[in-house]
Amino acid sequence: MELNQAIRQRKSVRKFVDQDIPTQDLEDILEAARWAPSGKNIQNWFFVVIKNKSLIEKIRQAIVDKNEQLAQALDRKEPGAGDAFRKGCKGYTLFSTNAPVLTVVYGSLYEPTGYREFAQLYPDSPLLTDLQKARNPGMQGVGAAIQNFCLKATELGYGTCWLTSPNYAAPEIEALLSQETGFEKEEYFMAAFIALGKPLTEPSRTTRKSLEEMSFIIE
Repeated sequence: MELNQAIRQRKSVRKFVDQDIPTQDLEDILEAARWAPSGKNIQNWFFVVIKNKSLIEKIRQAIVDKNEQLAQALDRKEPGAGDAFRKGCKGYTLFSTNAPVLTVVYGSLYEPTGYREFAQLYPDSPLLTDLQKARNPGMQGVGAAIQNFCLKATELGYGTCWLTSPNYAAPEIEALLSQETGFEKEEYFMAAFIALGKPLTEPSRTTRKSLEEMSFIIE
């Protein structure tokens, strides 16, 4: 598959065939992610690839429990206010736990060039937070790795959905993975999910902004 074809064919898939994915395919996908660019080649990503149905179900329950905790808090502020949050969880998050493979993506912060020098000169400047978090060069690298992951999966005939909607349950999911598997990685945090599997149906094609809306060229 040519690169342009993979780019255009990649879509966010939310319904999957209940079919196992060979380990070799998973390794090929991860190998593509491994070659993503990152600031100073820090490679600040880690992929926890989960096929175990029991563990995926526990992750699902952790999300459901956290969602309900937050929804009830919203209801206490305004009766019925939590219903939209509950609905969003069902429609935009829990589908990922129905995929044959659920990948939990971890990332870490990255100090961009000039950060330490600026911190020495202006330790109280709000620009320090802006440099590391708002502009977030570390997450740019993680995003590049996720994109490589998704494009390679597309080339191999799989569907993916990259989502961050479960991040409000990240502390619970991180604790669960530590408890169930012993996985811990210092200074890394859960950044995203990737649902992976054979698409059950062909997802509809979404629209894209025109070139004029998203770019201009300076001659």
